[in-house]
Amino acid sequence: MFNTSSAPQDIASNRTLPHNLERLHLILIALYSISLGGGIAGIIVMSRLLFQRKIQSVMTIIIKNLMVVHSILLFSLPFRISYYISSEWKFGWFTCKMFSGMIYVHMYITFIFYVAIIIIRLLRLEFQRWRTTTWIAAVWFVGTVIIFPIFLSHYGTSKNYNHSKCFQFHRGMKEQGMVIANYCLISIMVTTVSVLSIIQLAVIFQLAMKYWPDMNLHVEFRAQMKSFFFILVILVCFVPHHVFRIYYIQKFHPEDDNNLTLYNEIFLAFTALCCLDMLCFIAGIAH
Repeated sequence: MFNTSSAPQDIASNRTLPHNLERLHLILIALYSISLGGGIAGIIVMSRLLFQRKIQSVMTIIIKNLMVVHSILLFSLPFRISYYISSEWKFGWFTCKMFSGMIYVHMYITFIFYVAIIIIRLLRLEFQRWRTTTWIAAVWFVGTVIIFPIFLSHYGTSKNYNHSKCFQFHRGMKEQGMVIANYCLISIMVTTVSVLSIIQLAVIFQLAMKYWPDMNLHVEFRAQMKSFFFILVILVCFVPHHVFRIYYIQKFHPEDDNNLTLYNEIFLAFTALCCLDMLCFIAGIAH
């Protein structure tokens, strides 16, 4: 009796699983396509605007570096989209590992640039061009020359991975070092954005009370509102992935074949939507 009654449930489960995978793949394709199209359009138009104005302020230098880091990620997105369309990785195992790590490097370097913009405007800091270039070069050096190679050397080293699949390097997540590293990154991200949000809102409220009702006429108020835009990007694009990461680390099992990894990938895909920030600059939201 037990085997007979459970058979229809097994058949229904087998039919539901491919449907869920297809639906999740479509979501990923849509998110990455939006990031790719919007990111390319924003970078092209912003490049023309910066070329015409020929301004070399601290903010302009940071925005140019944001465009570079976005461009690197955008280069990898067609490969991701192709994979989720065909459900088969055809570009080599090293390329898979490289593109897998690239989205994380992009997220954290972008986060550093966003935080730098917010702090510079909050504290009204003034930097000479060579100092700005130096600390930005240090960020690139640490991220691409030190952290990224270490990441590649430890990422996806399990012998059990299927090389025709990609972006599913979850078997090493239960290692103590990986758990600690992830919790540290989550804590840094959430704590930083929380503190900056409170300070930024307090500054905006103070300026609004000071200049009411004509606060939009004052450059100081508009500058702080522009900084708040970057906080919103972090809250919308980066924080959800890190919050879900806590659940992901605790709940997934390395040998289980379920959709949890794809759900994590969807939250990761939201981080790529920050490439649309250039369109917001052009639209006047943060320019």
